[in-house]
Amino acid sequence: MSIQLERLKVHGVRSLRDVVLWLRPLDVILDPQVGKAMHCLTLILLLLSPVAFASGPELSLEADTRLGKLRIKDLELDEEEGPGVVRVVLLNGEEIHRREHTHLEIVKVFHVKDDEVVLLSENPGGAGTNDSHFFIQLRKGAAPVVSKTFDSQKGEVSTKQNGDSIEVDLGYHEGKRQVLVYQNGKQTLREISPKGKQAADEGDCKHLYGDVYEAFVREGHCDLAPEDVGGMSTVRVYNELGHDPRLDLKSLDDLARRSCEERKAMKYSEFRKKVCGG
Repeated sequence: MSIQLERLKVHGVRSLRDVVLWLRPLDVILDPQVGKAMHCLTLILLLLSPVAFASGPELSLEADTRLGKLRIKDLELDEEEGPGVVRVVLLNGEEIHRREHTHLEIVKVFHVKDDEVVLLSENPGGAGTNDSHFFIQLRKGAAPVVSKTFDSQKGEVSTKQNGDSIEVDLGYHEGKRQVLVYQNGKQTLREISPKGKQAADEGDCKHLYGDVYEAFVREGHCDLAPEDVGGMSTVRVYNELGHDPRLDLKSLDDLARRSCEERKAMKYSEFRKKVCGG
């Protein structure tokens, strides 16, 4: 006995966010002895589910502003337009912005005189894909202003408000710290060169030690590059941290290979002094 599966909708899977899979069609064989579907697709989804649902905060899809209720809603595209989902941003139930084939989330709302400035993140989905960000400025009696999308070093940003100005720390790029400043619908980018020797962030250093250095020594494949141990996700983070001048990745590479050959990892305190600036 067989049935035809034409469409599979996936909700909540971190690497497949609200994805619609068009299968055109897929035959699913039912085992007549046990009456259960035995197609490999089922097994793959079952194996992936613990990883996909392992962690991650609840998505912020609603926010109260002084100009009303802001909400993000999903709309499916018509079949004529092709499979996919449109994310619509609503203010008091009225559409003010939309984006296709990407996930949206409200990060923070800033009060600016009579206006509200909303920071949102977007992510097209996929394992290890970083968030991008953009602003929507809500104006009383006028159309909202939507800023250009901007990227950051690690897909995460920290913000600071000074009156009508909002500063967004984007992290490091090519050895300089980047700070985006948003004010009255305009964005400017400042680049700050580090002064003197500075220690790297503790979280970044511990990530390099545990997920790259220790893992490389433990695996024992000394002919590989240290960042290759954890797959593409580790490679991506390793390359991102390579923009931070406070981290000495050349020393990390040398230490990892030497420790791998000796089959003994150094302690974190020593690693931090050699790689992370103290």
